[in-house]
Amino acid sequence: MLSPDRHDLLLAHLREHGSARISDLVGLLGVSDVTVRRDVEALEREGLVRRFHGGVALDRRAATTGQDPERAPDALRLGLLLPNGPYFREVLEGAREAASELNAELTLAFSDYQPEQDLVAIRRHLDDGVDGLLLAPPTLENSRHTRFEERLRELRIPVVLVERELRSTTLVDRLDHVVTDHQAGARLAVEHLARLGHRRIALMVKDLGPTAPAVRLGHTHALRALGLDQDTPVHLVPQRETSPHTEQRIDEVLDDLRAQGATAVLAHGDAEAIVLLQLAAQRGIRVPQDLAIISYDDEVAALASVPLTAVAPPKRALGRKGIELLTSRLRSPRPLPVHHLTLQPALAVRASCGRGAGGRGRRGY
Repeated sequence: MLSPDRHDLLLAHLREHGSARISDLVGLLGVSDVTVRRDVEALEREGLVRRFHGGVALDRRAATTGQDPERAPDALRLGLLLPNGPYFREVLEGAREAASELNAELTLAFSDYQPEQDLVAIRRHLDDGVDGLLLAPPTLENSRHTRFEERLRELRIPVVLVERELRSTTLVDRLDHVVTDHQAGARLAVEHLARLGHRRIALMVKDLGPTAPAVRLGHTHALRALGLDQDTPVHLVPQRETSPHTEQRIDEVLDDLRAQGATAVLAHGDAEAIVLLQLAAQRGIRVPQDLAIISYDDEVAALASVPLTAVAPPKRALGRKGIELLTSRLRSPRPLPVHHLTLQPALAVRASCGRGAGGRGRRGY
């Protein structure tokens, strides 16, 4: 095969896949490693591809507009795919801070939690010639999601997941991820309420979302470990942003908390906790005197009419660590082990828990 033909085949492969390892191209083109590297070098001189350690990526921008004279020679281009909302806006800020320090450029696309559309966004990133990806993909357990995970594992550039773990197609996740220990966050909240004297600590948790199962487990484990009443209610509520029935459901939750004698509740997340606070006020239920509330997420908890104590995941640190891990993998002269980083949340203590009370025998209302 003549070199022009190899170049055409190599470029066609990169247009389809975005990037490739040199070892894969050796098999594709049926030539030696040295020949592939010479072809890549020739295409890079033409501004059509960009090399990275062990591989090559299509440089569609360079091919159409020429090299960016303001871009440093060793700068990395990283693609982000994150949900649009307060939680991940803080993650993005942390990513931007780290990228600025590490000489990396970021391009952002928003996830709509639809696997097919997220794959389209990832393909656009690859077409733009990104060196690596920081993703928060959908987490629904279904066949579409399984196919999405399989496609992620086929990518030839480094991928770091943030606040996500992929385990539907393999027993062990082989992709790098940086996540919050949400079980520990729930335990932190229950422990704080127990120190204030509460024994009947209920849980109100969103019915969907990647955080909810871990929060439920953390709440259950904390009640058991601390010897608290384990028959306190656990209520699922629809996410406020996606359901018109959330307020009605939370009103029903208040009825049950009253009937069950709960003196405190961990409410997941901030929007749902604020609705709970508002409905309690309408009924004359005082917070924190009659009902202590801890919110989960700490996006807007401090802005409530009674500022809410809240579990605060390290959102900014998640973005920073994700970018640091991605750039380390791209710039390392040798392969790195898979990294699964778990960060601990903090508790922001505010007025919604008071200083104490809620002791044994105390009525909730």
